[in-house]
Amino acid sequence: MEEKKLYPFRLTRIEDKYSWGSEQFRLADLGYRDTFVLDGWLSGNTMGDMMETYLDRVTGDHIFDAYGVQFPFQIRKIQVAGKMPLRVSPDDEMARDRYDHLGKEKLWYVLQAGKGSRLLIGFRRDTDASELYSECLEGNPENLMNTLEPRAGQFFFIPSGTPHCAFGEMSIVEVSESSAMDFCLCNWGSPEGLSEEFDPSLNIIDALDFIKYERYPEKLLAGRNLNDGETSAEDAALGFETLLKIKQFTVNKINLKQPIGIDTDRFGSCIAYTSLKGSFEIQTTPEVSPDSERLLAVTEGETALIPAECSNFIIAPRTADTVLLEVMVEKLPADDETFYPSGDGGEDLVGDGAEDLG
Repeated sequence: MEEKKLYPFRLTRIEDKYSWGSEQFRLADLGYRDTFVLDGWLSGNTMGDMMETYLDRVTGDHIFDAYGVQFPFQIRKIQVAGKMPLRVSPDDEMARDRYDHLGKEKLWYVLQAGKGSRLLIGFRRDTDASELYSECLEGNPENLMNTLEPRAGQFFFIPSGTPHCAFGEMSIVEVSESSAMDFCLCNWGSPEGLSEEFDPSLNIIDALDFIKYERYPEKLLAGRNLNDGETSAEDAALGFETLLKIKQFTVNKINLKQPIGIDTDRFGSCIAYTSLKGSFEIQTTPEVSPDSERLLAVTEGETALIPAECSNFIIAPRTADTVLLEVMVEKLPADDETFYPSGDGGEDLVGDGAEDLG
């Protein structure tokens, strides 16, 4: 019997509400939060099920060799309506050694920001563990941090070890590694909802030795492209812009004005698309999918995944001014030593976290 081919599919959205707002998982393989397939004969399978059953057919050979059955990245929408607790995440090496997990490099893309909304990202001057601990206990870590007034369309790379949070009325799309490694540093004097959002063991005491206390690089506060020259002239002409390219994942923004053909063999990776604005469709060939699964419509706010096995497909706008985020894990040079957690992938390789963009 011929093996059924995998095809593009949409994923459910899972929302958790807190006193400061909410987070909506749009693609997740975390165990405690696991989005599942909405379309076709795979409908009802979680991302965990997909990885356990279809392995490298979902992610691609180089990703599966490294991560095994752990899907490598996640996508969330964060809706802020108040003061988000100040948080920080470890790098891959620290997360592996202590927790046998991935660390958490992040990209925040600002969808909407109300008047007076603020982002706190990194320290405005060099500090140390003692000073930070004291300010957090008193509920005043703002005194140490960079404060930004974000605008819709800005995006920020938040490396591991960087304290960060958001205040006010704001919508953010977060792309990060598949990890729950957010540590709470300060909840602004309010314990409400804290136990639901954070594991009690992920607290300030355990975070003090991996926080980056030096002044945060000014370049990372610009809210604009950090990878000059990463977007080729050909891709730029098609509406592509590379927002972030690190070892853990690549994020591109696409102003989708015309149908675009994409070959996953070029990247060797599964590809996720999240609609920031408008709706679009994904078209595959008969060789990839049967007639019933050749066209997938994706509406604003939805996320779709193209398994690596789908080697050719077309994305096309269904509405004017359609804007997408594209996420993948690109192939690394043979001599590039990247970290993956022991037990989850092929070899246990250790390297630095994200590349230094400062």
